[in-house]
Amino acid sequence: MNFRLTLLLLSLLISTAAHAKCNVVYNIGDNLSKMEAKYGPPPPYRYPGMNIYPFFAKDICPGEGLDEGIMVEYRFVNDILVAINFVALNDENNNISKKLTLMKYTKNVYGAFDTTENPNSFTGYHIFEKSDEFVVYQRFLGEENKIDEQLYLSTKKYDQILAEHINNFELGKIEEELDKPQ
Repeated sequence: MNFRLTLLLLSLLISTAAHAKCNVVYNIGDNLSKMEAKYGPPPPYRYPGMNIYPFFAKDICPGEGLDEGIMVEYRFVNDILVAINFVALNDENNNISKKLTLMKYTKNVYGAFDTTENPNSFTGYHIFEKSDEFVVYQRFLGEENKIDEQLYLSTKKYDQILAEHINNFELGKIEEELDKPQ
């Protein structure tokens, strides 16, 4: 009897570890200064008031199955972390998305969603709203037939801040950094 109980507990622990949520280290709402202290100033970014720190997922989420071809981007607006994006870095053959790595990770961590009988042919998005979390998985055919596959993490509050900032930029209320006089 003890052997069966031990085996059951061990299998539960292994399956939980295999589908663990990546510890992205920083939390939505954190100040940019936390990352600057460790990594220095963010790389130049074209849009005023926005900064992005990109990292390979294997460095942020070791052992989570996101090692190859997935980036984690920390997105800041006015020095506040508003979103974290996992992005598949596809080549012309969409080799990263064809492995279904990001899709499987999303399903294992956030829950199943319908991707049809052939997940490789799935295009669309799925929104997970849990408590204050706002999570969106998307997979669309983009430019040059490259699959645009992303997992977007935010909260309702900070997603709204990001959306308003992008909208203000598109309406011309915020000037592009490259257009400003030096």
